[in-house]
Amino acid sequence: MANPAQPNSQAVMIAGMHRSGTSLTASILQQAGVFIGDQLLGAAASNPKGHFEDRDFLTLHIDILTALGLSSEGWLTVGQLAVPEQLWPRAQALCDRRQQAHDLWGWKEPRTTLLLNFWKQLLPEAKVVLPYRAPWEVLDSLFTRSDPAFINNPNFAVEVWLTYNRAVLEFYQQYPDDCFLFHCDVLKTHEAGFIEQLRHKLQVPLSVPDQPLFDPAVMHKQINDTHRPTLLARHFPETLEVYAALQQAADLPTPQNWEATLATDVDEAVYRAWVLEDWRAYNYCQTEKRQLKAEIQQLKVEMQQQRERCDAEVQQIQVCLDNAHETIRVMEANRAWQLRNAWLSLKNALTGSATE
Repeated sequence: MANPAQPNSQAVMIAGMHRSGTSLTASILQQAGVFIGDQLLGAAASNPKGHFEDRDFLTLHIDILTALGLSSEGWLTVGQLAVPEQLWPRAQALCDRRQQAHDLWGWKEPRTTLLLNFWKQLLPEAKVVLPYRAPWEVLDSLFTRSDPAFINNPNFAVEVWLTYNRAVLEFYQQYPDDCFLFHCDVLKTHEAGFIEQLRHKLQVPLSVPDQPLFDPAVMHKQINDTHRPTLLARHFPETLEVYAALQQAADLPTPQNWEATLATDVDEAVYRAWVLEDWRAYNYCQTEKRQLKAEIQQLKVEMQQQRERCDAEVQQIQVCLDNAHETIRVMEANRAWQLRNAWLSLKNALTGSATE
C-alpha cells in the first residue's frame, strides 16, 4: 500500500530558458530546503557545478517531446505543448512519489517552460520560480557551448529565446500570485534577498544558505562590452520588447541599467565597421582552424612514422630473440653438447662429494 501524501506537501517548479540561471537557482533552492531529487544530472563543461536536474523529470520531458515528434532537446518555436494522454499517469505517479516522501519538493528542467500549463493542471497548488536573462547573454552562452542546433542557423537561437521567454511572461501574467519572476543577475549579489522575497511572496518555508553559491567564473557578461547587444536590438527588436516586458513584470528585475548596454545614435558607418570586424574575425578563425588542421595532420604523419620505426625495431629484436632461441635449441639437441653438460654435472657432483 502506498504511503499517504504529506498533508502540507508543496511543489516548487523552476523553469526558464536554457542558460538563464536555472541551474544556479536550483542549487540555491536546494540549499534553502527544497528537495530537487536524489538522482541528478551530473556536471558538464557547460555546467561545471552541475545541472541540478532530476533525471526522472528530465526523462519524462524528453519522452513527451519525442512522443510529439519534436526536438528532445527542447529547441522549439512553439509555446505550451499538449501532453499525450498516455503519459499523464506516469507524470501523476512521479508527483505522487515526491509528495509522499517530501513536504517541500520540486524540480528544475528548462523544458518545463513549454509544459507549464500541463503541470499547473496536474499540480494546481504548485509554485513556479522563473529566472530570465538578457537575450544577448543567453545567445552568447549558447554559441559558446556550440549547440549543434544553432551552428548552421544562429537566428534560430533568437526564435527559441523568444519562445521560452514569451511562455514565461504569459504564464506569469496568468498566475502572478503563484510565480516568482526575477532576473538571474540578482543571484550574483543578492542571494539572501532573493530567498527572503521568494519566501514572503510564495509563502514557501525556505532558509537562507550559509554561504553564497554564485561563482563569477561560471556566469560571465563579457558580451555586454561588445557591439553585439546593439546589433541584436537593431535587427531583432522583438527580443528587446520581450526583455523589457519581463523587466517591467518581474518581482526582482536586474538592478543594472541594461539600456546603457545598447549604443544609441549609431550611424551606418559604425554598423559597417562592426560587420567588417566580425568578417575579419571570422576569417581569422578560419585561418587558425586550417593551420591547426595542418599541424594535426603533420603530427599524425610523424606519429605514424615513429610507430613504423618502433614496429621495425620490435621486429628486429624479435628476429634476434628467435635466432637465439633456435641456437639454444640446436645446441641442446647436439649430442656433444649433451655429453658436455653431463660431464659438467658429474664433475660438479664429484667436486661436491670430495668437499664434504
